[in-house]
Amino acid sequence: MAVHKVTNPTAEAELDETEKALQEIIKNLNEKQIQGAGSEFVIPVVMHVFHFGDDGKMDMEQIASGLKVLNDDFNGLNEGWNSVDSEFDSIKASLDITFCLAQLDPNGNPTTGVIYHEDSLAMLNQGDLLQHAWDNYKYLNIYFPKYTNGQPSVFTGYATFPSVINSDDQGDGIFYSSIRWGYGNHSELEEGDDWASVSTHEAGHWLNLRHTFAGACGDDDFVEDTPPTFGSGIQLSGCYNNDFSCGVRTNGENYMDYNHRCKKMFTQGQVERMFAALYLPTRITLWSEENLVATGCTDFLSARSDVKEELQVNIWPNPAQQNLYVRINGGQGQLKLFNSQGRMIGSHQLNNKSNQIDLIKYASGIYFYYLANEEGITSGRFLVQK
Repeated sequence: MAVHKVTNPTAEAELDETEKALQEIIKNLNEKQIQGAGSEFVIPVVMHVFHFGDDGKMDMEQIASGLKVLNDDFNGLNEGWNSVDSEFDSIKASLDITFCLAQLDPNGNPTTGVIYHEDSLAMLNQGDLLQHAWDNYKYLNIYFPKYTNGQPSVFTGYATFPSVINSDDQGDGIFYSSIRWGYGNHSELEEGDDWASVSTHEAGHWLNLRHTFAGACGDDDFVEDTPPTFGSGIQLSGCYNNDFSCGVRTNGENYMDYNHRCKKMFTQGQVERMFAALYLPTRITLWSEENLVATGCTDFLSARSDVKEELQVNIWPNPAQQNLYVRINGGQGQLKLFNSQGRMIGSHQLNNKSNQIDLIKYASGIYFYYLANEEGITSGRFLVQK
């Protein structure tokens, strides 16, 4: 399910404008971009877990299992990927994206990316959960009440479509019942249950996908290769609910359908749409090089599609005081330096000999580097200690 905040009185008009912008982006994309290999996009995530004592308090093992489901689904690594109905197997597609638990908070301090809030009302999705939001342009905020519907039900989650108004108001993100995030002591689901992939459904909304059954016979999802179908509410079993409801076979295995225990694929058209959505103003800042440094998701920089191999680099001394010395393998390269808030504070052209970087103006603290040349890229951190 996708929503706009109630406080957004111009939601429909903004959706229309966003759709126009999205179609323009799609028009200018090329096939090579969309089907590039490797982790093209990395999205820093902060998870807000609402609990009362132990009730609703997911542990890190359950959190990691749910994150794995999400990342596997988007990258075509899910168990059902190889058993898609033959009629739709040729149009299935994956999106090169990684959802990364943030390692640095908005102040540049270390974090696990999981914030626990003890609040018996918020655990039932009551009150203002958004007061805990981290910067929507730097983090995907996922909120975990125990029940998003306020009580036990089959309703699992909802998300916001891309919206500048929402993001400016810190109202962007995903709300999700912790009892159905991954598998573990606080989950109702047995390992392998596709119901856990409703998280992928909600992340699809966050990337501007509609339900496959949106509109009369599903003609309002803006995706040509999803066959039309009627929706008849949440289905907890089966892959072929509503089959031929609009006179053609239904892609019931689609993540954006409502077959909660049969979720296997996105179509090529849906992936194209999500790819384009990542270039919208509310999404493009999240996966920027600078933001991955600011949020501590730099480990994924070396996994980008343009990398031939990880670049070998020697940086010394660490901690440093007045000067930093850098030696790289291969030819010339570019070194970018960032502070702990992710702001680029220096850029240097390097040769393959020892290069000296003046640190006199740098205050004591943690800094990050991003280094690239024709051999590849690498990233890391160093300490200035005076």
